[in-house]
Amino acid sequence: MLARVIAAFAAGSIASTALAAPYPEPVDLGHGVHVFVGVREEASRANGGHIANQGFIVAAEGVIVIDSGLSAEFAEHMLRVIRSRTGKPVALVILTWPMDEAIFGAAPFQDRGAPVLAHEAAARIMAERCERCLAQRRAALGEALMAGTRVPRPDRVFRGSQSISVAGRRLDLIDEDGAAASGSIAVWDSQSGVLFAGGLASFGRIPDTGNGALGAWIKALGRLAALPARTVVPAHGTPGVRGELTGVAGYLEALERRTRNAYGAGMSLLEAPRRIAVPEYEQWALYEAVHPRNVHHAYLALEQRELLGEPLEGVGRVPDGNARGN
Repeated sequence: MLARVIAAFAAGSIASTALAAPYPEPVDLGHGVHVFVGVREEASRANGGHIANQGFIVAAEGVIVIDSGLSAEFAEHMLRVIRSRTGKPVALVILTWPMDEAIFGAAPFQDRGAPVLAHEAAARIMAERCERCLAQRRAALGEALMAGTRVPRPDRVFRGSQSISVAGRRLDLIDEDGAAASGSIAVWDSQSGVLFAGGLASFGRIPDTGNGALGAWIKALGRLAALPARTVVPAHGTPGVRGELTGVAGYLEALERRTRNAYGAGMSLLEAPRRIAVPEYEQWALYEAVHPRNVHHAYLALEQRELLGEPLEGVGRVPDGNARGN
């Protein structure tokens, strides 16, 4: 029943955000957990930049926010929604990975006294690179949409998986640094049975692998799938069941294997993005746009490993039937 409600709501949110405003209302997952479902598109002025999922948990003593959106404008929408549902203060904002659509809404929460928590590697990436990313977003999406948006500086950083108690709620922070990106984490709320998988999961939308490591990512998904989650909230796509994590892993495995086979067979970097296909996932959103980029990154990772003298398991095998000809 919950899956049908989420799917119906997500369809409605996609229709409403096509006009950029208003931003969607959140889905109620029960036990105080609410999720804003983003569209499965790349950011544009038309969709208001709302391409990822954000959540909040109304706990006994306050509100915990999981990811903050792409802009200060969206964060203000989140704050209005939270205030409409509870008078409790925002106790903490957790950023699950250092991507634009997760972090750029954090500053308005900080302005109201809510601390921001991130992995130390994510905080380092934000400090080193995100001013440039923000400038690019302003240029692409426009000053009006990005007004008031600034790069956050986390108030608290951590390293290593650990349990924390926030506002009377116990949460497990799962450190998967380097898997989907530097500082990527998942947040497990055992009280509700909801797993916020962050950038480690993308349901029905091809994940962008340019900042991750495929081997580590696949292993991380296996660990997350072992948790007794009733609902998994990905960074992109409609929240679903934990079995959908195996679908994400399946794409990553096929990407890595087919790129490795083609590399070993002598296919060039120029050819690879055009010829290496994973047709089982062609119906996922952004396949045509993102998959060739993923092949490019996977190929470069193999080149780097070879330069470092690391073994390339399976290189030299004949590519399987899904490496397309010209």
